[in-house]
Amino acid sequence: MGQRHQIFLIAKIIPHKLTEAKYRCIAAMHHQWCYGSLPLLATRRLLTLLKKPEHSQIVREELRVLNGKYGRWRVAPKTPTVPCPFSSFLLSVSFNMPDFSNAVLDSNMGSSQGDNNDGITIVDITDPENPSYCFSRRVPCRAPLTATQYIRAYYPAGETRDAAHEETILSTIAALDGESILTLQMLKEAWPQEYPSQPGDEAPTSVHNSSSTATPSSGISSLSDLALKPSIDHALETSNIQDIERLVWLPGRAEAIMSILKARNPFPDSAVPLLAQALNHLELNRNVDLSNFALSTAQILSLVSNLHDVQDLNISHNEYVAIDTVRALLESIPSLKRLVLLGSSVTDQALSSLLMNQKLFFNLEALIHPLFLDTTKKTTFPNAFAFLTNGTITAGGMSVASIPFFTPSLIVQALSDYLTERLKDPSPDISPQAAFSSTVRTGDETWAARTIPFVASGLFDGVVKKEGWFLALDCGYPYIPKCKYAFVEPTSGNAMLGAEVSEDADGGFDGFKQVLDLKGFLAEMKAQGRPSAPDPAVNALCALLDHMKAELMDVTAVSDFFQPIPMLQAIQAHNFGERWF
Repeated sequence: MGQRHQIFLIAKIIPHKLTEAKYRCIAAMHHQWCYGSLPLLATRRLLTLLKKPEHSQIVREELRVLNGKYGRWRVAPKTPTVPCPFSSFLLSVSFNMPDFSNAVLDSNMGSSQGDNNDGITIVDITDPENPSYCFSRRVPCRAPLTATQYIRAYYPAGETRDAAHEETILSTIAALDGESILTLQMLKEAWPQEYPSQPGDEAPTSVHNSSSTATPSSGISSLSDLALKPSIDHALETSNIQDIERLVWLPGRAEAIMSILKARNPFPDSAVPLLAQALNHLELNRNVDLSNFALSTAQILSLVSNLHDVQDLNISHNEYVAIDTVRALLESIPSLKRLVLLGSSVTDQALSSLLMNQKLFFNLEALIHPLFLDTTKKTTFPNAFAFLTNGTITAGGMSVASIPFFTPSLIVQALSDYLTERLKDPSPDISPQAAFSSTVRTGDETWAARTIPFVASGLFDGVVKKEGWFLALDCGYPYIPKCKYAFVEPTSGNAMLGAEVSEDADGGFDGFKQVLDLKGFLAEMKAQGRPSAPDPAVNALCALLDHMKAELMDVTAVSDFFQPIPMLQAIQAHNFGERWF
């Protein structure tokens, strides 16, 4: 039963033992009900998310690390089932998958091997800020379809039910206007046996410059820039950079100076003020990109102290960055909201240990590291906050979204987003994982244009370990306009905030340290030193809870709610092992 549809992400990757990048599948998913206008709407959502710079840098990194490791389709070595977990998550939430793990297919499968009724969607993410797409009604040996061609197979022009419906169809098609369309040659390269070449076929022409395979430009192109390098080298060797500092203000010189400094390894202390001046001149003092600079921890701290109100800091691909660097930055930069740590030596274990000191993360909204981007691992990060709700269509009827750190503003926004959708439908399009995998939106920023800073875990592990805080939402299924909820701190104590852990914690849920309503929870967060959520957002959530006739659970109800969790976690652990390994 259903109207089944598969979705594939492809990208140009350098195959194992080869030197030229070739298209291959890097993500595949199954949707049980996706047809008509739905694939078009979902593709629009996916392209919007891919194009956000905060997402595209992660997608590029996922593609980069695949180069040279895996064969082409049906050629060993095979890729993992999910080689690009963050890209796959973007796909999942764009197509409103209620359960990520049950939707995932093997990236090594063919485009025609799914259980299919209503065609497929394929998206090229080689350059995530300039993606391409196509649809196909039946494969193999069918040409790629545009949005118009796909949807008109369901609703032929002139045969729609009414003018309003036709207007909806036209607006759905128009939402994809201007986006590049995949060619048949690109599909042939990704799945050669499914789309066999014919005499006269031309090689696929890439419509993008692949940042995942191309050699980065040095940024030094003109003769004057080339002449600048010896001058900078001499100034740094003699620790006399005054003359070079005056050049920063000339057109184009700040960029050239940064490119020259990026090549220095080790990075000289005398160059730190020069780099700070270049960043200030380019007005990059709040969103600071230090990726690929060979800076020590002391140099990074010195540099940041010369900048004003740093909120976004990228220190990726720096061999000198360690977990002590992360700790020092969190301790010394209270304004920091986002820290990017891709391609670093900071291990999952070291970062998980640091997370046990949650006070370091009170102001942080995003820490971009593989630990927080991969939902396919058996183990996950320590839980700081877990949202649990029943009455969902997932196994056991219970869903969880566990996150590694949080601000009260995020909790207020995520709960508002989820409840708003659940009011519309007992099976909301926004899953708990999707709702809690978001930074706080500002101004008129929409849900569709949100930023995803991490992937909330769907595992119960942190709940069973009694880590962090819990939010229990008991709505039942099907939805009735009344629910119960509670913010809960477990009796085992909160080691993540330095509290003592009870010796007699037995893994059950017979007692709780605190059971609070929304205002009580927010007051507790303020007392801990976390930044307060804005009053308008809190008032809107309170009104939403009142509209739903939400009541605070008593201790007995909370205990009953959590009793099945250990069993569900055991089942989940078994199924997870079967699914991924």
